[in-house]
Amino acid sequence: MYSVDNRAGRLIEVRLASPLPAGEVDACIARIQGIVTQNRHGAVVCIELLQVDVLAPESAEKFLEMMRVQNATVHRTAYLLPVANAILGLQVERLIRDAHNSSRKAFRDTTSLEAWLVPVMTMVEAQQLRKFLSQLG
Repeated sequence: MYSVDNRAGRLIEVRLASPLPAGEVDACIARIQGIVTQNRHGAVVCIELLQVDVLAPESAEKFLEMMRVQNATVHRTAYLLPVANAILGLQVERLIRDAHNSSRKAFRDTTSLEAWLVPVMTMVEAQQLRKFLSQLG
């Protein structure tokens, strides 16, 4: 399961949950790429992975390729990881490292995530980010 929304400025809100079939991964990536392409001012992305068990290797590679393609157009990307899922944490950390872009970081709490993203956001984007984070399941 996934959702991708762009409700405020450059902010792209992504929620992922297991199971995440290959077709949904492709649709999710296409939606993100479409929003990034439409926004000439780049993007700020928040990806919530609290309901993900682990990404299938093929899915992880597809996300990595998207990350590499978007290196020049994404200002910052924050990944919110579940505290108790070390395997997913290692997987996402590897993707971030292999994408070769220091503007991506993984977090296990919303306070740190927000503190890192908000400085590059407009007030409207920051308000929407807070709303998105307040709706965590």
